[in-house]
Amino acid sequence: MYNTFYNLKSAPFQISCDPAFIWFGEKHREALATLKYGILANKGFLLLTGDVGTGKTSLINTLIQSLEQDIICTSVPDPRLIKLDFFNYIAASFGMDKEFTSKGAFLAHFKNFLLSAAEKNKKVLLIIDEAQLLTQDMLEEIRLLSNIEKPDAKLINIFFIGQNEFNEILNRPENRAVLQRMTINYNLDPLTPEEVDEYIRHRLKVAGTQERLFDWDAVQEIFLYSGGFPRRINILCDHALLSGFVREQRIIDAGIVKECAKELKIPAHVRNHDINEPFGPGLHHENKKNAPGDRSAQDFDHHPPIIPQLQKKGFPWGNLLIFICFLIFAWYVMFPEQYFSMRSQIEQQFDKTQEIRKEQKTDKTIQPGNQPVVQNPEELKFVIDPPKTDPSSEVNNPLLLLPMDNMTVRLKHNGNEITEEDLKKLEAFSKYLVVHQDSKILITGYADAMENGVYNLELSEFRANIVKNVLLGLGVKNDQMQIQGRGGQDLIESNDTAWGRMINPRVDIEVIK
Repeated sequence: MYNTFYNLKSAPFQISCDPAFIWFGEKHREALATLKYGILANKGFLLLTGDVGTGKTSLINTLIQSLEQDIICTSVPDPRLIKLDFFNYIAASFGMDKEFTSKGAFLAHFKNFLLSAAEKNKKVLLIIDEAQLLTQDMLEEIRLLSNIEKPDAKLINIFFIGQNEFNEILNRPENRAVLQRMTINYNLDPLTPEEVDEYIRHRLKVAGTQERLFDWDAVQEIFLYSGGFPRRINILCDHALLSGFVREQRIIDAGIVKECAKELKIPAHVRNHDINEPFGPGLHHENKKNAPGDRSAQDFDHHPPIIPQLQKKGFPWGNLLIFICFLIFAWYVMFPEQYFSMRSQIEQQFDKTQEIRKEQKTDKTIQPGNQPVVQNPEELKFVIDPPKTDPSSEVNNPLLLLPMDNMTVRLKHNGNEITEEDLKKLEAFSKYLVVHQDSKILITGYADAMENGVYNLELSEFRANIVKNVLLGLGVKNDQMQIQGRGGQDLIESNDTAWGRMINPRVDIEVIK
């Protein structure tokens, strides 16, 4: 929609893993080299973990494409299978051309397959994606597959890819045997502020422009709200370019990013080792050895305490203290009535404070409603880790029912903000779509027909994209959703009335599969 306006040949921030747009920072290149070494060296069990949206899928696709022809590779994208289904799936993927009805029959043929590959000097790689979804029984079955080996060589490499909670699963006592076999374990961290800037510029360059469409303040806000997760960066940047296009604003600033984050209901995700560090053009982090969140001596050099500075300059503290004491004494001598009156007021206030503190100590329950609320992300000084967005948390409930067949999301007149009530409906709706990933929906946006037809068509599609991006952020997959803009068509009420102007701007969601 906005490609022509920004002189782009293609959309730069699509959610799909287009190889042309892949950008790897230092940590991605290190992970790629480490994992490739583990495969080529026949290390056995490998593990790559990372939060949702850190770029694990893009990394693995690049890794697979870089492997030589002497590596036989297959991937299990969804490990939520019963035992025989799992065995038959990998047998078919490896081209064994046989369906098995028992575990014993599968193991016999699979061993022959591995031995045959070894005789041809070929390595076998089995990739288990979304490993955090594995049941305990299936994890044990996969471990037992690695027991098929020669005295002098392993016959199969098993590569687990999962979210961070898979590390917690491996640390359970019952999984000691699996954990001990992990020869390479790499965790993919989110991007730093500098990497976010490089990531955005790379994707814009591939899309056809060398212009800096996002100013420095906008990049900082994108980092703040995305937490450095590429998937969230794509959603925010795509939405920001849509907003800039509608406003005919060629450079995206911090205000547009904040507004988009508000419309998408994205909280600020700030990390300890980044938010208090300086950021700007040509500015790099020099102290890489400190752990995240640690404050090094170098940090304090940047912000030296005021009092030690004054002490170094030889500030006459003793003389100042004597002068203050002299003023207090002189005031007492000249105005004794005011002195004793003020002292009495201070003592009364102190007594009241002590009584309040005693009452607070007796109340051991803390009401959540009394807790302070941070209104602006900029006010955060000590930061929190990004919340783990784990759309798979509902996967264990396969009987989750669709809350409604269709739904309508209301938008404010002349605005694009989703109400809190409709956001809750979208959250409930997304849980069904995350569990039933074969379901598909059609998202249709509508305008209020107050402007010309072309503008309304673009605005309605823009509103449909808002809802789509919210659902993407809630874990719904891109290929489950189709969008369309209907402009000012299908008005519910006439725009001549205030009621019509209020209910006509909307987004309808229809389950089509």
